[in-house]
Amino acid sequence: MWCEAVRWREHGELGARRFETAARASRTASLALSNRKEFTTPHNGAINSLQRRYLLSGASDGSAAIFDVQNATEYEAGFIAKHRSILLVDKQHENGHKFVVSMAVWYPVDTGLFVTASFDQYVKVWDTNSTQVVMDFKMPGKVYSAAMSPIATTHMLIATGSADVQVHLCDIASGAFTHTLSGHRDGIMSLEWSTSSEWILMSGGCDGAIRFWDIRRAGCFLVLDQSRSQLGRRPPFLEGTSDKIWCYGSFELFTTFIFFKDLLCTAEDRQELWDIDSGCNTLVNFEAMRLQTSKPLQLAVTEDPSLVFIPCMASIKAYNLWSGMTFQTFRGHYEPVNCCYCSAQEQELYTGSNDMQILVWSPSTPAGATFITTVQYFILQFHPKYHFDKDS
Repeated sequence: MWCEAVRWREHGELGARRFETAARASRTASLALSNRKEFTTPHNGAINSLQRRYLLSGASDGSAAIFDVQNATEYEAGFIAKHRSILLVDKQHENGHKFVVSMAVWYPVDTGLFVTASFDQYVKVWDTNSTQVVMDFKMPGKVYSAAMSPIATTHMLIATGSADVQVHLCDIASGAFTHTLSGHRDGIMSLEWSTSSEWILMSGGCDGAIRFWDIRRAGCFLVLDQSRSQLGRRPPFLEGTSDKIWCYGSFELFTTFIFFKDLLCTAEDRQELWDIDSGCNTLVNFEAMRLQTSKPLQLAVTEDPSLVFIPCMASIKAYNLWSGMTFQTFRGHYEPVNCCYCSAQEQELYTGSNDMQILVWSPSTPAGATFITTVQYFILQFHPKYHFDKDS
């Protein structure tokens, strides 16, 4: 079957992008709990946040840690790669947080700096090399979220969301608050910057509103309205790129949501797909799910993006973003899952939970029948004029 796909590619019947998408999709479809890689976490509390190639994690015991996902610290039994933290800041650190670390994010330009937000009402900027705080901001309430623009060239702002009803913008360059964004009627649980404009910011609050801001102007320019809906506009973007995807969670009405290009996905024990241009719900019928509503959840999407990974209590469900069908359910944690991170480079899924563990979900090796079946399924999606029997 895989030889057929290679032959199609050689003959030009299957484009390079679709061939790559099929290969990635087949590996994603074969994700399973890894039996050759594991993280030995130093955290003594729930894992709330996971980020990037050097995996940055934040936990409810007030600690933040960094792991190298490519280079193992040691090998157990000769083949199980164990990854221990290469950096840890916790309550014992002189500048450590006193309460829950709700969010830990990398400085977008390089890994020399990272930012942590905590329930102790502080947002701190850390120097990775010296493990010292180079700047901190005292907030008016518990800090639930923090975000930096991945494309900004004219500002170094950290957007922060807290129990206060305003979004506060902190400037690393000056060490001061620049301004606030007012409009929410309850705490701000989720924030994310646009990947197409350095001035556009999204926020989700306990008041159930999702607001879009242009930080150069007063007031938000778009609020999603549950009462507005439209059918259609569900294109399967096979050639989407990861730089147009971002994920984050809010609380109550919109427990979680994902934005891709001009489409937005929200959830409150159900998932919905929104058209950002019109602000309308596209009415994709997603299968039922059960979510935590006591804290923000971090979601993940594949690079395609065809699948969205959502923490559903102690399991993780992968949904087809365009059909709304449950593709796969991952079980391995013993307590509710709080965060997911999908690595495009490693083609692995990392999940953090209240059980204080970070689990690794890796693709199966390409020798098994399951792999062939999934390749056959995805190739048929992209090349439907061909038919294969089970022995193909």
